[in-house]
Amino acid sequence: MSTTDLLGKPLTEQEQELLRVYEDLKRLAARDDLPPCAARNVRQALAALWQATNDLDLQFEQLYDLGV
Repeated sequence: MSTTDLLGKPLTEQEQELLRVYEDLKRLAARDDLPPCAARNVRQALAALWQATNDLDLQFEQLYDLGV
């Protein structure tokens, strides 16, 4: 995981945690063995966290391949 944001600023502890949770949700969203209700809620949570991490310049990517 990167130690800086997209602008080169060092990540705070909170930003590192947000990025860690975001990556965990991406891994869960990529699974095909989750119950349907869990899969939908993981994608919803990922979409919300995507917005936060994108606004904070922690990542810049699209998640269409994960159904988000």
